Amino acid sequence: MSSASLATIRELLADCSTEERETLFRELRQRHQIHVFESVIGAPAEMILEAVHRAPELTRRMLRGVIADAAFRTFVVPTVEPIGWQDVTPEGNFPFDYLLKNEVGAVSVQVKLQRSERGAPVVRDGRRYGFEDRVFITETQKTRTGSDGNEKTRPYRFGEFDILAVSMQPSTGKWDRYMYTLGRWLLPGKQPSEMATFQPVAMQPNDFWTEDFATAAAWFRENDGGKRIGLAPKVRSKQQSRNRTPRSNT
Repeated sequence: MSSASLATIRELLADCSTEERETLFRELRQRHQIHVFESVIGAPAEMILEAVHRAPELTRRMLRGVIADAAFRTFVVPTVEPIGWQDVTPEGNFPFDYLLKNEVGAVSVQVKLQRSERGAPVVRDGRRYGFEDRVFITETQKTRTGSDGNEKTRPYRFGEFDILAVSMQPSTGKWDRYMYTLGRWLLPGKQPSEMATFQPVAMQPNDFWTEDFATAAAWFRENDGGKRIGLAPKVRSKQQSRNRTPRSNT
Protein backbone atom coordinates (compact mmCIF):
# COMPACT_ATOMS: atom_id res chain seq x y z
CA MET A 1 0.00 0.00 0.00
CA SER A 2 1.31 3.43 -0.93
CA SER A 3 1.84 6.25 1.55
CA ALA A 4 -0.92 8.18 -0.24
CA SER A 5 -3.39 5.35 0.40
CA LEU A 6 -2.41 5.22 4.08
CA ALA A 7 -2.91 8.96 4.34
CA THR A 8 -6.39 8.58 2.84
CA ILE A 9 -7.27 5.87 5.35
CA ARG A 10 -6.10 8.08 8.22
CA GLU A 11 -8.26 10.92 6.96
CA LEU A 12 -11.28 8.63 6.74
CA LEU A 13 -10.65 7.33 10.28
CA ALA A 14 -10.47 10.90 11.56
CA ASP A 15 -13.98 11.49 10.17
CA CYS A 16 -15.38 8.31 11.77
CA SER A 17 -17.49 8.37 14.89
CA THR A 18 -16.39 6.55 18.06
CA GLU A 19 -18.84 3.74 17.34
CA GLU A 20 -17.54 3.38 13.78
CA ARG A 21 -13.93 3.21 14.97
CA GLU A 22 -14.84 0.54 17.52
CA THR A 23 -16.55 -1.52 14.78
CA LEU A 24 -13.46 -1.28 12.57
CA PHE A 25 -11.19 -2.14 15.50
CA ARG A 26 -13.15 -5.29 16.33
CA GLU A 27 -12.94 -6.39 12.69
CA LEU A 28 -9.18 -5.78 12.63
CA ARG A 29 -8.69 -7.65 15.91
CA GLN A 30 -10.17 -10.78 14.36
CA ARG A 31 -7.28 -10.75 11.87
CA HIS A 32 -4.49 -9.38 14.05
CA GLN A 33 -2.80 -10.96 17.11
CA ILE A 34 -1.43 -8.46 19.62
CA HIS A 35 1.04 -10.88 21.23
CA VAL A 36 2.14 -14.48 20.77
CA PHE A 37 0.99 -15.22 24.35
CA GLU A 38 -2.58 -15.16 23.03
CA SER A 39 -1.80 -18.36 21.12
CA VAL A 40 0.13 -19.86 24.03
CA ILE A 41 -2.75 -19.49 26.48
CA GLY A 42 -5.55 -19.81 23.92
CA ALA A 43 -7.32 -16.55 24.78
CA PRO A 44 -7.41 -13.04 23.27
CA ALA A 45 -5.54 -10.20 24.97
CA GLU A 46 -8.81 -8.61 26.07
CA MET A 47 -9.83 -11.74 27.96
CA ILE A 48 -6.40 -12.03 29.60
CA LEU A 49 -6.57 -8.41 30.77
CA GLU A 50 -10.10 -8.89 32.08
CA ALA A 51 -8.92 -11.89 34.09
CA VAL A 52 -6.12 -9.81 35.58
CA HIS A 53 -8.56 -6.99 36.34
CA ARG A 54 -10.81 -9.38 38.27
CA ALA A 55 -7.96 -11.20 40.01
CA PRO A 56 -7.33 -10.90 43.78
CA GLU A 57 -4.85 -8.31 45.02
CA LEU A 58 -2.15 -10.92 45.67
CA THR A 59 -2.30 -12.05 42.03
CA ARG A 60 -2.09 -8.46 40.80
CA ARG A 61 0.87 -7.81 43.06
CA MET A 62 2.69 -10.82 41.65
CA LEU A 63 1.90 -9.66 38.11
CA ARG A 64 3.30 -6.21 38.82
CA GLY A 65 6.52 -7.88 39.93
CA VAL A 66 6.63 -9.77 36.64
CA ILE A 67 6.08 -6.49 34.76
CA ALA A 68 8.96 -4.89 36.68
CA ASP A 69 11.19 -7.74 35.50
CA ALA A 70 10.05 -7.40 31.87
CA ALA A 71 10.43 -3.62 32.03
CA PHE A 72 14.09 -4.02 33.00
CA ARG A 73 14.69 -5.88 29.74
CA THR A 74 12.70 -3.30 27.79
CA PHE A 75 14.07 -0.09 29.29
CA VAL A 76 17.42 -0.79 30.99
CA VAL A 77 19.17 -3.44 28.90
CA PRO A 78 19.01 -1.38 25.65
CA THR A 79 20.41 1.71 27.42
CA VAL A 80 23.49 -0.09 28.79
CA GLU A 81 24.34 -1.94 25.57
CA PRO A 82 25.88 1.19 23.94
CA ILE A 83 28.31 1.50 26.88
CA GLY A 84 29.58 -2.04 26.48
CA TRP A 85 27.15 -4.26 28.40
CA GLN A 86 25.63 -7.43 26.94
CA ASP A 87 22.70 -9.47 28.20
CA VAL A 88 24.13 -12.97 28.69
CA THR A 89 21.36 -14.28 30.95
CA PRO A 90 21.34 -18.10 30.75
CA GLU A 91 18.22 -20.20 30.36
CA GLY A 92 17.00 -21.83 33.54
CA ASN A 93 16.02 -21.05 37.11
CA PHE A 94 18.57 -18.95 38.99
CA PRO A 95 18.48 -16.68 42.07
CA PHE A 96 19.09 -13.72 39.72
CA ASP A 97 16.95 -12.39 36.87
CA TYR A 98 19.67 -11.03 34.58
CA LEU A 99 23.35 -11.55 33.93
CA LEU A 100 24.99 -8.57 32.24
CA LYS A 101 28.58 -8.65 31.04
CA ASN A 102 31.12 -6.11 29.83
CA GLU A 103 34.84 -6.34 29.07
CA VAL A 104 35.67 -6.50 32.80
CA GLY A 105 33.29 -9.32 33.66
CA ALA A 106 29.69 -10.23 34.49
CA VAL A 107 27.36 -9.02 37.24
CA SER A 108 24.07 -10.65 38.21
CA VAL A 109 20.94 -8.59 38.81
CA GLN A 110 17.83 -9.38 40.82
CA VAL A 111 14.80 -7.21 39.97
CA LYS A 112 12.20 -6.38 42.60
CA LEU A 113 9.29 -3.95 42.87
CA GLN A 114 8.97 -1.13 45.34
CA ARG A 115 6.44 -2.20 48.00
CA SER A 116 3.03 -0.56 48.00
CA GLU A 117 -0.19 -0.91 49.98
CA ARG A 118 -3.65 0.13 48.78
CA GLY A 119 -2.11 1.68 45.69
CA ALA A 120 0.36 3.88 47.59
CA PRO A 121 4.10 3.32 48.12
CA VAL A 122 5.07 2.17 51.63
CA VAL A 123 7.15 4.77 53.51
CA ARG A 124 9.05 4.15 56.74
CA ASP A 125 11.23 6.11 59.15
CA GLY A 126 14.75 5.80 57.76
CA ARG A 127 16.48 6.18 61.14
CA ARG A 128 15.76 2.54 62.01
CA TYR A 129 17.83 1.57 58.96
CA GLY A 130 20.67 4.05 59.41
CA PHE A 131 19.26 6.76 57.11
CA GLU A 132 18.38 10.29 58.20
CA ASP A 133 15.36 10.67 55.91
CA ARG A 134 12.30 8.56 55.26
CA VAL A 135 12.72 5.53 53.02
CA PHE A 136 10.70 3.38 50.68
CA ILE A 137 10.58 -0.40 51.15
CA THR A 138 11.12 -3.37 48.87
CA GLU A 139 10.45 -7.02 49.60
CA THR A 140 13.33 -9.36 48.81
CA GLN A 141 12.37 -12.99 49.00
CA LYS A 142 11.72 -15.78 46.53
CA THR A 143 8.21 -16.56 45.33
CA ARG A 144 8.25 -20.17 46.48
CA THR A 145 9.02 -21.37 49.97
CA GLY A 146 10.87 -24.52 51.00
CA SER A 147 13.79 -25.79 53.03
CA ASP A 148 17.29 -27.05 52.40
CA GLY A 149 18.22 -29.09 55.45
CA ASN A 150 17.79 -26.74 58.39
CA GLU A 151 17.65 -23.53 56.33
CA LYS A 152 14.67 -21.93 54.61
CA THR A 153 15.10 -21.46 50.86
CA ARG A 154 12.68 -18.55 50.40
CA PRO A 155 15.04 -15.85 51.74
CA TYR A 156 17.84 -14.87 49.38
CA ARG A 157 21.33 -15.65 50.63
CA PHE A 158 24.24 -13.28 50.38
CA GLY A 159 26.18 -14.01 47.22
CA GLU A 160 23.20 -15.22 45.18
CA PHE A 161 23.07 -11.96 43.19
CA ASP A 162 25.35 -8.95 42.87
CA ILE A 163 23.01 -6.01 42.25
CA LEU A 164 19.45 -5.38 43.43
CA ALA A 165 17.38 -3.32 40.97
CA VAL A 166 14.16 -1.96 42.46
CA SER A 167 11.43 -0.75 40.12
CA MET A 168 10.15 2.58 41.43
CA GLN A 169 6.91 2.50 39.47
CA PRO A 170 4.64 2.74 42.56
CA SER A 171 6.13 6.14 43.50
CA THR A 172 7.04 7.48 40.03
CA GLY A 173 4.25 6.03 37.90
CA LYS A 174 6.89 4.99 35.36
CA TRP A 175 8.19 1.51 34.60
CA ASP A 176 11.59 2.76 33.40
CA ARG A 177 12.73 4.07 36.80
CA TYR A 178 14.95 1.89 38.99
CA MET A 179 17.09 2.32 42.08
CA TYR A 180 20.16 0.11 42.47
CA THR A 181 22.21 -1.15 45.39
CA LEU A 182 24.53 -4.09 46.03
CA GLY A 183 23.36 -7.45 47.31
CA ARG A 184 26.21 -7.60 49.82
CA TRP A 185 25.07 -4.28 51.36
CA LEU A 186 21.55 -5.42 52.22
CA LEU A 187 20.28 -6.01 55.74
CA PRO A 188 20.75 -9.55 57.10
CA GLY A 189 17.80 -11.71 58.09
CA LYS A 190 17.34 -14.16 60.95
CA GLN A 191 20.42 -16.06 59.81
CA PRO A 192 23.65 -14.15 59.04
CA SER A 193 23.77 -15.77 55.60
CA GLU A 194 20.24 -14.63 54.71
CA MET A 195 18.95 -11.28 53.49
CA ALA A 196 16.12 -9.69 55.43
CA THR A 197 12.72 -9.85 53.73
CA PHE A 198 12.14 -6.08 53.87
CA GLN A 199 14.86 -3.71 52.75
CA PRO A 200 14.96 0.12 52.88
CA VAL A 201 15.20 2.00 49.58
CA ALA A 202 16.48 5.56 49.64
CA MET A 203 14.15 8.17 48.17
CA GLN A 204 17.10 9.93 46.55
CA PRO A 205 20.50 8.62 45.41
CA ASN A 206 23.03 8.39 48.25
CA ASP A 207 26.07 6.34 49.29
CA PHE A 208 24.05 3.12 49.08
CA TRP A 209 21.53 3.72 46.29
CA THR A 210 21.91 5.02 42.74
CA GLU A 211 19.62 5.54 39.75
CA ASP A 212 22.39 4.44 37.37
CA PHE A 213 23.19 0.79 36.64
CA ALA A 214 26.79 1.51 35.58
CA THR A 215 27.42 3.24 38.92
CA ALA A 216 26.12 0.21 40.82
CA ALA A 217 28.36 -2.08 38.73
CA ALA A 218 31.36 0.11 39.57
CA TRP A 219 30.45 -0.07 43.26
CA PHE A 220 30.36 -3.85 43.04
CA ARG A 221 33.93 -3.95 41.74
CA GLU A 222 35.31 -1.61 44.41
CA ASN A 223 36.73 -2.50 47.80
CA ASP A 224 34.11 -1.04 50.16
CA GLY A 225 35.65 -2.30 53.39
CA GLY A 226 32.57 -4.21 54.58
CA LYS A 227 30.11 -1.39 53.98
CA ARG A 228 26.48 -2.36 54.73
CA ILE A 229 23.11 -0.64 55.04
CA GLY A 230 22.21 0.06 58.67
CA LEU A 231 25.76 -0.46 59.94
CA ALA A 232 26.76 2.18 62.47
CA PRO A 233 29.62 4.45 61.25
CA LYS A 234 31.98 3.38 64.11
CA VAL A 235 31.41 -0.29 63.39
CA ARG A 236 31.87 0.36 59.69
CA SER A 237 35.23 2.07 60.24
CA LYS A 238 36.49 -0.89 62.28
CA GLN A 239 35.56 -3.27 59.50
CA GLN A 240 37.29 -1.02 56.95
CA SER A 241 40.52 -1.14 58.94
CA ARG A 242 40.37 -4.96 59.02
CA ASN A 243 39.57 -5.36 55.34
CA ARG A 244 42.17 -3.79 53.06
CA THR A 245 42.29 -6.47 50.37
CA PRO A 246 40.97 -5.13 47.03
CA ARG A 247 37.99 -6.94 45.57
CA SER A 248 38.34 -8.91 42.34
CA ASN A 249 37.28 -7.14 39.15
CA THR A 250 35.43 -10.20 37.89
